[in-house]
Amino acid sequence: MADDEPIITRGLSAILDWEDYGFEIVHTAESGEEALSYIRQNPIDILITDILMGEMSGLDLIQEVNAIRPEVKSIVLTGYQEFEYIKRGLLLGIENYLVKPVDEEELLKTLKSIGGKLKNGAGDGRTQEATTMLENTLWSFLTGEIDRHDCLERLELYNIEFNQPFYNVSILNIEHYLMSEVVEDIRNFIEEQYLAHTLYSPNQEIVIIFGGVSEKELVKQNQRLVEDLENSQRGTGLFYLAMGKPVRVIDELEESLTTAREYSSLQLYTEPNVLISNKQALSRHEELKRLQELKGNIVKKLVNAEEESLELIDLFFDELTETSNIISPQVVKKYAFDLISYINYSLQPEDLSLYTAVVEKIVYSSDIRLMRAILKEYCFELILTIHNHVHLRSPIVQNVLQYIHTHYDQGLSLKTLGQQFHVNAIYLGQLFQKEVGVVFSEYLNRYRLEKAKELLKTTHFRAGDIGKNVGYSDTTYFYKQFKKIVGTTPSEWRKI
Repeated sequence: MADDEPIITRGLSAILDWEDYGFEIVHTAESGEEALSYIRQNPIDILITDILMGEMSGLDLIQEVNAIRPEVKSIVLTGYQEFEYIKRGLLLGIENYLVKPVDEEELLKTLKSIGGKLKNGAGDGRTQEATTMLENTLWSFLTGEIDRHDCLERLELYNIEFNQPFYNVSILNIEHYLMSEVVEDIRNFIEEQYLAHTLYSPNQEIVIIFGGVSEKELVKQNQRLVEDLENSQRGTGLFYLAMGKPVRVIDELEESLTTAREYSSLQLYTEPNVLISNKQALSRHEELKRLQELKGNIVKKLVNAEEESLELIDLFFDELTETSNIISPQVVKKYAFDLISYINYSLQPEDLSLYTAVVEKIVYSSDIRLMRAILKEYCFELILTIHNHVHLRSPIVQNVLQYIHTHYDQGLSLKTLGQQFHVNAIYLGQLFQKEVGVVFSEYLNRYRLEKAKELLKTTHFRAGDIGKNVGYSDTTYFYKQFKKIVGTTPSEWRKI
């Protein structure tokens, strides 16, 4: 890392648990000259540098590094949204351009993409043609993280324009989504044969932005793509194409992506190799109602600590899989999260450790059978908890828990609670841990994070503001605690 402000390099070192993602910070430098001297003597994989640094700018540093170590991948940091900087950086082959203060999620996405390139080698075709910067630009615009002006300005560098009267976002789920050569072949085919741009989302889906002269034309393009994929033998295996609503202005592409996601989940009740659009969505109400009733029955069994709930988990997964020859693990994961959240909301257990653990396990699962086993284990643990902790708490602890649930967004401590309830703080801490099973600070932290997750799902507030709303005065601490306990960043959780 190179930046003439040491606080920046220290902040970057702390923003991520780098080793968890397979990276190691080998050196930090306070000038371009110092960084270049180190790189001349030591091989590195990634250079992260500020643009403006004394005599040697970050872009000058990248140019020098390209000459001696062309394999190094570079990321640029700056406090300036200057188009000329971006343009020169693109010509130098930078992987991405991050504006200070650095967004943890965008930095992580960039690092993961670079890590994939380093692992798989330079590659060919699209890997060389489309940089991480382009992928991030399109995805960030679709998810509302950057505005229209910033997006269009960056896309000009790739000679990409949005000048059609109508657009829609479609999501393509394929059976062989883990075969990178198949994914790249399909993306190239779509961009060559259609008026469309594609990207591979963090959810392992091919996202397609179609353009056309009318809504009818967009529908025809989507229908033709289904026919082409079915007849072309391109190695997709079975597939589903979900078509988001057509929009007149690109500012509404985020809404089109949202509807495409809703329709994509209906592949549960649809035969593969089809286009799923609003017509199918209108006809699936009864199936979705039946699934909701099944969730309610699971909760009823859990409330009474009945092991029959485990059988209902099997039935739940059977409902997800029995009617389809293929179902995307991403779609099953969506319904699994929905069930977990419904159980947690209905039971409202005071010890949130089980909930946190099951969420983390599902986040990193890509096998449907494993998700089924994880859900059954979660329900079994809940049954044991309900058996062992029924109405055994003292009035003091019950009052403290009720107070926490009402005032979690305030500055709470054992000292303030002891004063509130006229009890010694040390004694209260010991009693709380004995009856609740965790220390007070851990319980408060986890409860605040649960409230943050609710706000992330139900509001459009920025993650940092949500952290403050649930009681975290330090935004950086909120991000680190969320990542540590939940297993994802706040932005990743919002998209699950």
